[in-house]
Amino acid sequence: MAFVLCGARCAFAAPDVDAESESLSPAAILARYEASLAELKRPKALTFDYSVEQLGLRDIEQTHHVYRSGHAERDETLIVDGTVLPQPSVRIIANRSDRYDITQVAPTRAAYTFAYTGTKLDGDDIIYVFQTQRRAPASFAVSEIELSARSFLPTAVHFKIGGYGARGSGTLLYGPADAYWVVRQAQVNAHLTSGALAHERIQWSNYQFLPSLPKSTFEAPRPVTPLIPDTTETATPEPDPNSP
Repeated sequence: MAFVLCGARCAFAAPDVDAESESLSPAAILARYEASLAELKRPKALTFDYSVEQLGLRDIEQTHHVYRSGHAERDETLIVDGTVLPQPSVRIIANRSDRYDITQVAPTRAAYTFAYTGTKLDGDDIIYVFQTQRRAPASFAVSEIELSARSFLPTAVHFKIGGYGARGSGTLLYGPADAYWVVRQAQVNAHLTSGALAHERIQWSNYQFLPSLPKSTFEAPRPVTPLIPDTTETATPEPDPNSP
């Protein structure tokens, strides 16, 4: 994945995660987690790629390129089932909410209970693991989070889903890109009410952060005028001077 990791490490690095992590209580970890979420920056504009694979309910494999500014989004489908489209299929969405934004997904103590289960290593980072229980029933509920000791932000969010004809579980992976905390991967496995199994995997890459995007980015594309005139139309016959 093409992330700007050097800048991200500078933005999120802690001086000594090993020494500090040993002395923190679960309550202190959660306090830093909530503070880190509140301090997250939001990019003014960005572009990225994502690929999606679905099996079960319907089988698809696609690659997209997305432009986003605020709630405006331009989604270009570039590849479908291994075939590069001669011209991207474009969707313009005027009021798009980012359902994968970590601030929308991450559990809070107001909505969840947290139970600390320990730590694990991820390379040179220590990961704090908490099991979570939603206080009120919902179709989407986080069951576990993994927090980086460097940033106190989630690197993995495990969840369960129910309703809308499906029941299952999945995982969202997050990490740094430049000065931002972004989604990298989503996977979900579900049992459908029909008895079938469904699987979906989404991979995000090539994040680029910009000060702005032109207004024209979010205008509906104009129909393409063919370069070669259509010769299939029937020519209008000239009038017959002998006809009545």
